[in-house]
Amino acid sequence: MTIRSILAVLVVIGLAAGGWWAFTRLEGGAPEIAGAPEGDLVVGAGGRDLELGLSDARSGVREVSAVLTHARGELALLSESYPGAPWSGAADRGERRVALRIDPKAADLPEGGAILRVAVRDWSLRGNETVLELPVAVDRKPPRVSVASGLTYVKRGGAGSVVYSVSEPPVESGVQVGEAFFRGYPVGGNHVAIFAVPAEGEPEPRVRVVAVDAAGNRTEASWPAVVQEQAFPKADVNLPATFLDNVVRGLADAESVAVEDPSEAFREINTRIRAENERRIRELVADSAPEALWQGAFEQLPNSQVTSRFAERRDYVVGGVVNSQATHYGYDLASTAAAPITATAAGRVLFAGELGIYGNCVLLDHGLGVSSLYGHLSRIDVEAGASVTRGQALGLSGATGLAGGDHLHFAILVGGTYVDPLEWWDAGWIETHLDPRIRAQVAAEDRSPGG
Repeated sequence: MTIRSILAVLVVIGLAAGGWWAFTRLEGGAPEIAGAPEGDLVVGAGGRDLELGLSDARSGVREVSAVLTHARGELALLSESYPGAPWSGAADRGERRVALRIDPKAADLPEGGAILRVAVRDWSLRGNETVLELPVAVDRKPPRVSVASGLTYVKRGGAGSVVYSVSEPPVESGVQVGEAFFRGYPVGGNHVAIFAVPAEGEPEPRVRVVAVDAAGNRTEASWPAVVQEQAFPKADVNLPATFLDNVVRGLADAESVAVEDPSEAFREINTRIRAENERRIRELVADSAPEALWQGAFEQLPNSQVTSRFAERRDYVVGGVVNSQATHYGYDLASTAAAPITATAAGRVLFAGELGIYGNCVLLDHGLGVSSLYGHLSRIDVEAGASVTRGQALGLSGATGLAGGDHLHFAILVGGTYVDPLEWWDAGWIETHLDPRIRAQVAAEDRSPGG
């Protein structure tokens, strides 16, 4: 090959390389912005955080700026540049995350509309730019809450109710009792909430109605709600070797508790497995109907005797030594073996199946955050999603799960918190503790107390 030929080849290679460089450096693809919400960005008095993803796979992101334009002028929120060079592009062409914060108080932003303008440029020689203009609604006014209910007495471990109104449709509202929150439901132009005072918790907890609007503004309103403290029983429960060898070993195998010593297996079941089961129950009962599905007082299982009461604090003893502790959040009701188990009130089946320490278990939703639990069944006769009436058969009593004999473990929950069923079995309590506007929904067909 002659020198002229070699030079020609080199020229062609150089032109090709230069063309490729020019093609890549003059690319026309614009950067991309991800993470922007659909519709207006609503900002409350507490401010709003927004995280965006910036990317440009061809030449990389060069710079980004964000400016909020409002009635009084402009507010610069962000201005960043990233390493790179026009002839080579960005050093890092991966996605970049940027965080913006709009704080109406710090910036003294006026109420009303604004525009957030985010501009992103890449390292292309064309300087490709993408501009995002996002409508912003600044709302610094919290919703107004008016409580319609009067003086309310609630026992420790018991329930109460309240009716209130909110000046605008809230994204969340209900009753806060200490650390526990109980959802409110819109009913007839107002909101109603059935709430509880947990059996275990801080003394004299604050009870108030809370409402949060779409901008995140929060309002609290108190009313005369009096918590009546009460003590709950304690008991030692001795676990015989037969219970450990038969019941505990069987449940340990079913729950994959790989502990050989049955006493240690019981401790794990009574702590870790119990906690897992309770989390699952709270997940299930969160799916509550926005209206009452029941009428009148709830019904105790017919022809049953109470063998253990609500909120009994138990020390489980093995060989004279306390193995572990737990609180019994229900009633143990005994009848004949394989007795028909019936629904305490009308509702909808949330769950019907095996549930750890509760064995074969049924959960019913009664609406407005109220639910009931039926544990240790030997047979289940309903399916999830079915509607049931008061007194309808759910299955047969048994000794499945962590049970030493045939009985029903019965419990009532309000918003995921266990409460004393004795109140709900009492028509007089329904009359005095459910606000008249709630009672109008659950007008009793039979005003006689539960058995």
